[in-house]
Amino acid sequence: MLRNKLSEYSQVFAVGDIHGCKDLLDNIHHKIIKASKNREGKKLIIYLGDYVDRGPDIKGTIQTLIDFNPPHFKKIFLLGNHEQMLLEFISESMNSPFVWIYNGGSETLESYGMNLSNNIDDTMDLTIDKKFRKKFNDLIPKSHMDFFNQLIINHTWKDYFFVHAGINPDIPLHMQERETMLWTREKHFFKPTMKYEKIIVHGHTPKEKIEQYPYRINIDTGSFYSGNLSCLLIENEQLSFIDTKINIENK
Repeated sequence: MLRNKLSEYSQVFAVGDIHGCKDLLDNIHHKIIKASKNREGKKLIIYLGDYVDRGPDIKGTIQTLIDFNPPHFKKIFLLGNHEQMLLEFISESMNSPFVWIYNGGSETLESYGMNLSNNIDDTMDLTIDKKFRKKFNDLIPKSHMDFFNQLIINHTWKDYFFVHAGINPDIPLHMQERETMLWTREKHFFKPTMKYEKIIVHGHTPKEKIEQYPYRINIDTGSFYSGNLSCLLIENEQLSFIDTKINIENK
């Protein structure tokens, strides 16, 4: 009998918005390893996007995500709106690069070695030109660019739909628009009573604590300002949570 793909993983972890907080990422990885100890079978980690911007060590965060490869684990990386802005900045397809820069992009530029003060003119405005973009692009390791370019927009597993920001409640999951999945903060989506085809697991909109409703789970707990990076664990049809403020041994 063929093994049902839906039961391929004994544990599925979903990690919320990291935003350059490498120390918190290291912490949550440590707790994921603890939670998987003595558990047989394959495990899956789904990262929900927004790895860059705002935090203190963006470059180190990306390297950690690339290097973290414990045995029997598969990793899936979703695209966040901040990675989308980064890619648009590099490709010059962004209408206004300052939207990204003033929303955390400056920390990403500096983390990769850019000195922004060198591009501030006499009016205290930041000058962005082709030379500036090329220098930044040259400072990003190829492995990091490969990482950014392979990010996917969503992932479905069993009864769960993993996405960065959320969905449009009025459209079937298979017809969701990219812009919505990266950016939405539509109030209709956040209503606790909403029912969807699958349970939507998302980040993007930071909350003081995890939001868990029958058809929606938000695991963005504002890591870069709260010091709390959160993770959902699905195991044997049961849900539990890990974060950087909880000792997993006490759960």
